[in-house]
Amino acid sequence: MSKFADVEMDVLKVAGRLSGRLSLAQAALDEQVLKDSNYFCPQAEGTLQSSGVLATKIGTGEVIWDTPYAHRLYVHPEYNFSKDKNPNARGKWFEEAKARHRDEWIVKAQGAINV
Repeated sequence: MSKFADVEMDVLKVAGRLSGRLSLAQAALDEQVLKDSNYFCPQAEGTLQSSGVLATKIGTGEVIWDTPYAHRLYVHPEYNFSKDKNPNARGKWFEEAKARHRDEWIVKAQGAINV
């Protein structure tokens, strides 16, 4: 003998909650990516690192460093930028942060979804 149950679900309410959680997860991820990447970002006056904070719209999934020289330093670290103020500085700073922190980023985003 089989029994069936009627289930009512407010799909829009569920979708709204999920969307809100995904937005929180994206914002948490963006903030952590920026922080971890700036750890490896070259620093002379701090303009390049600050440009990441100013140009990035947290929650969009895009982390942007917006100076005229950001791309050149990112792609061509052989330009010998100074490591006086940031001894961790290197080209492809996002790639370095991702290589070291990717698993932590995933956990952080999942944690925000599972709130």
